[in-house]
Amino acid sequence: MVIANPIPEEFEMDADYINGVIDEAVATAEREGIQGKKITPFILARLHDKTGEKSLFSNKELVYNNARLAAEVAIEYSRITGI
Repeated sequence: MVIANPIPEEFEMDADYINGVIDEAVATAEREGIQGKKITPFILARLHDKTGEKSLFSNKELVYNNARLAAEVAIEYSRITGI
């Protein structure tokens, strides 16, 4: 099962701005030969550097929102299955 859970609107960053920062980080990673398991920490660090605390704050809120939804799904699954 795949569940899509977007970041709550109040914690979103401007899409054009953040997408531009992401594109720039990906291009830098490619130029510097960053690959594999090093790519995610590299890109997150670049986002943090470029956006200050904004991207970190938004990512934390996304994680919290995902945890809330996971709890709701678990509760409902438990209710439905009797587990």
